[in-house]
Amino acid sequence: MKKCIYLITLFLLAKCSPVIPVHIFDDETPKSEPIYRNLNYWAAHPDKFDQSDLLPKNLVDDTLCLDSIDVFFIYPTIYTSGDQWNADVNDQKLNKKINNSTIANQASVFTGIANIYAPIYRQMHIHGYKDNFNGLKAFDVAYKDVENAFKYYLKHFNNGNRIVIAAHSQGTNHAEKLFTDFLIPNDSILKKVELAYLIGMPINKLKLNYPACDRPNDLNCFLSWRTFSYGFYPSYKYGDEIPVTNPVSWRKNGSQSLYSSHKGILFKNGKLKYPQSISAVVNQGLLWVSFQSIPMQKLFERNDYHIADYNLFWMDIRSNFYERMKK
Repeated sequence: MKKCIYLITLFLLAKCSPVIPVHIFDDETPKSEPIYRNLNYWAAHPDKFDQSDLLPKNLVDDTLCLDSIDVFFIYPTIYTSGDQWNADVNDQKLNKKINNSTIANQASVFTGIANIYAPIYRQMHIHGYKDNFNGLKAFDVAYKDVENAFKYYLKHFNNGNRIVIAAHSQGTNHAEKLFTDFLIPNDSILKKVELAYLIGMPINKLKLNYPACDRPNDLNCFLSWRTFSYGFYPSYKYGDEIPVTNPVSWRKNGSQSLYSSHKGILFKNGKLKYPQSISAVVNQGLLWVSFQSIPMQKLFERNDYHIADYNLFWMDIRSNFYERMKK
């Protein structure tokens, strides 16, 4: 009996443990590069139907609309279980997961206000953040795709439109590198970028030679935050050198925002709920949040709200984006 329980326990542990690459990066067969002239290698694109075309089910009478604005969206790490250092861009199961998660929950915040372009790229396995030797090589492969996609977008799709770059997590790491390696050295291209959402990762203002937004209508700057419960300090990097935008008040640093100013949360079921339920304040490079008036909120309370950096402020982001970009 004890042996059976032991074997069942081992089976369950194996079943629940995420698969990670155990070989060195150089032993991996190179993945096929995405071909960005083919729409199949875009998770979101104006010329195809995808989850970025859909607004929340209960968002009615939304009339926010602007012309000639493009959002180049770089999604976060969705490749969290697999034995390769880089994702296969032809993995249809993974691509569907990308569409139904990050495109539906994050990129959709710009739906109807901008054209959304989100390239499928050979994203680094999440384990790459724990293995610098192999992870950096996998990251470089992923970044190469992002830069190539952006260059292809500029040449073939932009057509003189205003540009916004939006990203989350690993996508933000790639966006930051896109600024330092490509945009900032090319001033004529940088001038076309009017706003950047560098969400979910710490941005060091001393290393990125690009200003952080300070006021709700600022342009030619970046917005950034990482969301945690009030009073929580993570084990990883934080500090006053990391600029943070409060996505309720849209001020860099500043006083705690009012619950009454919060505009609503996008839930995984595609519904927008609970306006006036979040108060946020910036502290030492972190965004601290407190909740009120959410039924059964204890069920989803946590210390780290990384996965919900966009969702918690979905309507706040959308409303401010419209106000910021209209002119």
